[in-house]
Amino acid sequence: MVVDSPLLPSSMAVFLLMSVRIGLVITLIPGLSGRSVPNQAKVALTVILALMLSPFVQADAVALSRAERFVLALAQEFLVGLALGLAVAMIFAAVEMAASIISFQLGFSLANVFNPTLNVQGTALNTLYLALAALLLFITNGHHLLLLGLQSSFQTIPLGGVSPAPGADQTLVELSAAMFSDALRLGLPIAGTLLVADVALGILSRMVPQMNVFFVGLSAKVFAGLLLLALTLPFLVRVLADVVTRELGDSVAQMLQVLR
Repeated sequence: MVVDSPLLPSSMAVFLLMSVRIGLVITLIPGLSGRSVPNQAKVALTVILALMLSPFVQADAVALSRAERFVLALAQEFLVGLALGLAVAMIFAAVEMAASIISFQLGFSLANVFNPTLNVQGTALNTLYLALAALLLFITNGHHLLLLGLQSSFQTIPLGGVSPAPGADQTLVELSAAMFSDALRLGLPIAGTLLVADVALGILSRMVPQMNVFFVGLSAKVFAGLLLLALTLPFLVRVLADVVTRELGDSVAQMLQVLR
């Protein structure tokens, strides 16, 4: 269906295909994928972004309007949107993994709670880390990188023109390895210190078997962990800002190289 309007792309088919790619990316972004964000808001944001990016899209509107071509392009856009959304979600998965490592060492994993805003279940530390990462994403203009990534995706991968490269599986392995590396980089300083504290408590239990090391050590570990978190917070903010900006841009660029 071809539309003659200055407010819409030249074809409703083009607009719908753009909305599929953008909508999947929005759905997979932590914070926007939560239950606290109404579906109407997600749809409205998808429509607004599709209208904003439509001038940068070069597509054969007449060809995409044919039924068989539209169905094939719809499946391809679903694949592109899913891949780009996965690249973004893996960055925040690294942050959540780092918080889970620290929470396990602190003993916070014994009390998991559901966070409806981020649509995840975890400890209070998971919520803190994810909220801090989302805040830094906007403070450092990381959302601009997302918009630029969406724009470049339409230029790099035309609508209905995706052709995955032979090294797609290798790229997924590299992104997964980067996710684990970022998680260790964020969580290892505090988790490693708490592990040393566990070793010290184990030695103390052998030296003084009459002492109930578990009850004494648990509160001491929580105090030490929170103190370390407060002392290392400026460094944590720097590393988190690097992860949600540079790593985010690199992940999206790698995924675009695979799908072009």
